[in-house]
Amino acid sequence: MWAKLALKLFSREFKRGELTVISAAIALAVLTVLTLSMVTDRIGQSIAQKSSAFIAADRVLASNHPLPEEFLSKAVQSDLKTAQITYFDTMLFANDEMQLGSVKAVSANYPLKGELKIKNSLTAEAIATKRVPSPGTVWLSESVFYSLNVDIGDQVELGAANFIIDKVLVEEPDAPFNIFSSSRRILINHNDVASTQVVQPGSRVFYRQLYAGDESDINAFYQWLKPNMKENQQWYGVKDRQSPIANSLNRAESFLLLAGLLGIILAAVAIAVSAKRYCERQYDPVAMMKTLGGSRATIRKIYLLHLTLVCTMSVTVGLLVGFVLQEIAANYLAQSMASQLPAAGFKPWLTAISTGVICAVMFSIKPLLDLFDIPPLRVLRRNLGERLLVSKVHLGMSAVTVFMLMWLFSNNIKITAILFASTLLLIGLLFALSKVIFGGGRKLGLSPGNSWSLAIASIQKRANVNAVQLISFALAIKLLLFLIVLKNDMIADWQSQLPADAPNSFLVNITESELEPINQYLAAKNILVSDFYPTVRGRINAVNGELVAREVSLQDNEKKDEEARSGIGRELNLTWRETIPNQNELIAGQWFAKNATAEASVEESMLDRLDVELGDTLTFLIGAQSFDAKITSVRKVNWTTLKPNFFIILSPDVLADFPATYISSVRIEPQQKRDFSELLRTYPTVNAIDVESFVKQIRATIEQVSLAIGFVLAIVVVCGALVLISQVQASLGERMQEIVILRTLGAKGRLIKNATLYEFLLLGSIAGLVAAVISDIALFIVQRQMFDLAGKLHPDIWLIGPVVGGVFVASLGYLMIARTMRKNTQGLLRSLA
Repeated sequence: MWAKLALKLFSREFKRGELTVISAAIALAVLTVLTLSMVTDRIGQSIAQKSSAFIAADRVLASNHPLPEEFLSKAVQSDLKTAQITYFDTMLFANDEMQLGSVKAVSANYPLKGELKIKNSLTAEAIATKRVPSPGTVWLSESVFYSLNVDIGDQVELGAANFIIDKVLVEEPDAPFNIFSSSRRILINHNDVASTQVVQPGSRVFYRQLYAGDESDINAFYQWLKPNMKENQQWYGVKDRQSPIANSLNRAESFLLLAGLLGIILAAVAIAVSAKRYCERQYDPVAMMKTLGGSRATIRKIYLLHLTLVCTMSVTVGLLVGFVLQEIAANYLAQSMASQLPAAGFKPWLTAISTGVICAVMFSIKPLLDLFDIPPLRVLRRNLGERLLVSKVHLGMSAVTVFMLMWLFSNNIKITAILFASTLLLIGLLFALSKVIFGGGRKLGLSPGNSWSLAIASIQKRANVNAVQLISFALAIKLLLFLIVLKNDMIADWQSQLPADAPNSFLVNITESELEPINQYLAAKNILVSDFYPTVRGRINAVNGELVAREVSLQDNEKKDEEARSGIGRELNLTWRETIPNQNELIAGQWFAKNATAEASVEESMLDRLDVELGDTLTFLIGAQSFDAKITSVRKVNWTTLKPNFFIILSPDVLADFPATYISSVRIEPQQKRDFSELLRTYPTVNAIDVESFVKQIRATIEQVSLAIGFVLAIVVVCGALVLISQVQASLGERMQEIVILRTLGAKGRLIKNATLYEFLLLGSIAGLVAAVISDIALFIVQRQMFDLAGKLHPDIWLIGPVVGGVFVASLGYLMIARTMRKNTQGLLRSLA
């Protein structure tokens, strides 16, 4: 009996539109979370897959010792593609010339991700290829051709084997980005390593195994591999490398995660407002049912069934619409990125369904309980039940629900706490502000019959409702401003790291006698060049007279001295300068004075690694000579500028007597490549390291990340607009009553329209101002804690926030009630009835 009544009542209310608000809000929550989750998941996978070219695979297993073949066999059984790389340095001989080069021996499947670029001659155009050198042939980088004075088809001697030069090696997807490493690149087939007889016991050799495949297969393989790995073996992906691309990917992931979190907050606000409003509209029907003998249990069953039906329908609609939206988005982004986006997993679906169900239940349960407590006497006394309008329990449950959803979605308690705390601060400030403003509306003394007077009177009359609306408006504006400013700051930071004139090559191993003529040649050819830095390799041997632990060799079974002070364990590239480099920021101490003696400037991370501070003394060892230098300053270094950077810079007097080579970065335009090649021919001992491909890859990835961020931002903006719509719609019935009363009292249509417009303008401006300030504070914290940005305040949005908030809310609110205002009084009364 009760089920039939519940279904009939549900059908009637659904036709009347009583359930549309809460249904739309739940569907909005589901489609928002599903769309954001699926789009961010697919974009993240796509960017990660493309960026895997930086390591030529999805994952790499690295070691300084031979790796078991068993690993490769198991990977093949796990449906993974595999490849092998062996690195070593050796001498190359040809035409009575010799050259030390870096040999890279690769198996047939290399590279698993990305492409090699080669040339058929020194003057030919570069072409992409997936093949590797055939056995008995070798590919050499351009600088090796100049050093050995050889050409395609010539023979070179590498160890005990002879090789035919087949191609010019232009680009490797996983070339090491180390400006102090050799630029003399040599690529051979992995099967030729044994014939060279270079690799002997005790040789310095590096081994890599490459793996590529589905993420699930890789993870399953790693679960098998992990217990079998030794301490001297390292497993990593592209995001684990300390490089500009890894930083960009991690920042992009954090932003997309943040956007998802803010989408959940917006959806939760829409559901909370809508559920409360729906229950308030049912006060009269419940009172009528109780008057006619309906029991509390029956009423409870009816409305719980309504909630179940609404939740089921809304979640289903939200999933369908969300899936369609993300497919449209994915197709658009796939065209823009020139690649098909991978399919999303099951997690976005589970997240969306869970969000819809949890929000529907948790935000509705307290209003429903209040609904069941409505007394039958409300039929005669209409004010009964108003004390239930604001419930601290409901607010508390809503807050806890939002926090738990954010935490579950992000799995990051720090960022969840920052966003949640800033939101609570915003709500608290706005609630207090609304009491002051709305409570003082009558004291302004504005004249009757004035639109501003009517607007302020309307705001004061609905003080509680407007306070809730003000909070919702400000929350939506705050989240939108937060994402927009963060997006702009991130992209600006990326662009500052890689400006249009960023260096694309490095000159290394320049002697002091070559310094002046090379500098003059570059100036004559209008080639942009950075400062020349002298470099000397040295080791930190002691700190304040206490010896540091030296690097041990596991191969020789040496043991680390556990009692010795921790050090670097390797030689560092040291330099000296009179002035601080442009890409460095002094954060503590003083830079070298003109007559500085034995002083050192240390990069901030090195300060932590050595566990030292300003005033400590470092002892350096260069060859057999040692010297001391006192730490007088600490620098923050931007390692992504593609310019020479150093952990330690010494005052000029310290290294003046040591022989040094110089290093610099240059910008080579396409039309200057011939001039640059001529420079290398003239000075064959100078190494040129081309990073043009590296720069292009970073720029391409950043463009894709920026596009993804922009699209996700657009989704969140739409969600914010829908939250504002739900708030305005919630007060539509009361506004219709006011319009009827004002028209009955003779108010003109223009007066009513202007008053409504001014009311929304005031609400939006106040919301925008507070939202801008709180958003900027939260943004400052998040930039420093989550994105490793410098963090700064943005006073300009304090002005933009009120203007945009006022215009946006006024326009949206006015458009929504414009149709209501066009109705005559009789039509409005019929609608209210």
